[in-house]
Amino acid sequence: MAKKNEFRPDKPSTSLLSHLILTKKQQKTVLKWSAYALILVILSVLQDSMFSHLRLLGATTEPVPCAIFLICILEGTQNGSVFALVAGTLYLFSGTAPGPYSMVAITFLAVGVCIFRQAYLQERFSSTMLCVSIAMVLYVLVNFAFGLFLGLTRFSRIHGFLITAALSLLFVPVLYPVIKAIRTFGGNPWKE
Repeated sequence: MAKKNEFRPDKPSTSLLSHLILTKKQQKTVLKWSAYALILVILSVLQDSMFSHLRLLGATTEPVPCAIFLICILEGTQNGSVFALVAGTLYLFSGTAPGPYSMVAITFLAVGVCIFRQAYLQERFSSTMLCVSIAMVLYVLVNFAFGLFLGLTRFSRIHGFLITAALSLLFVPVLYPVIKAIRTFGGNPWKE
């Protein structure tokens, strides 16, 4: 005489999330990078919809590269360089970037000023502002040089590019406390 099964078999789980188990620190790290992405998306939408229509002496603002430089500097070379590469690529594919060279320029400038800040300066608002200013001025000068090379602008327009850098830097005091607070979500990566 055969016995019936005394145990019920397990239900097959088809959800991928049921197999994905993250620790609290990993969850906070995902939250941190998602918050950075949200800031860049909001700035990109504002840059394309509102700030592109506001002109001062023929110049507009570019808050997205400025925020990428700021996040890279505050995150440090290891995390910031990967972030700058990914964010620069997404900035290029968003259609907002002036050209394909901007992805390379953003990545190399962000990593360069991040290395400079970590090697020679302490982590303060003034040193961060200095490094973001250097990166932003060099970024608009790269854009200007490519514009000259491609015949899209003339040399007399250099003041417009420099005004763009100056106007973009007005976002740094507003973004600095927000990004500094988001940075602590996953714990401090490294203490100097």
